[in-house]
Amino acid sequence: MASDPRFDVNEDGTAKNPIAFRQALREDTEKIKIIEEDPQLAEALLGDDTNAMQEVLKSVYQMSKVKAERDAKENENMTSVDKLRAHATVPRDPVVLYEGMLQAGLQYGPAFRLLTDVYVPDDVTQS
Repeated sequence: MASDPRFDVNEDGTAKNPIAFRQALREDTEKIKIIEEDPQLAEALLGDDTNAMQEVLKSVYQMSKVKAERDAKENENMTSVDKLRAHATVPRDPVVLYEGMLQAGLQYGPAFRLLTDVYVPDDVTQS
């Protein structure tokens, strides 16, 4: 699905067509719910002051840009193994892991069962 052109923004994060942008926000009930959680944000985005809306959009854009740059810099310093470890947060029982390997035809005797702390990513299903 193509994005709504009413939400198009300039390079600085401001709305290309502020009136259409505001109208599109007002028509989107999901976005309204989120915006109305912050009364000041709701006033700026849904009120009649176009300059205030543009300043908020610019500010949000700048914050997201800084966060993206910070995240990119953090990822730059991580090796691929570090990235995998950062996402592997769900503990797995090594005994169950070795039982699964045995069922797959891989037999590891007690002397070769060296795994003690096993973690997998959240999106890996337990089997």
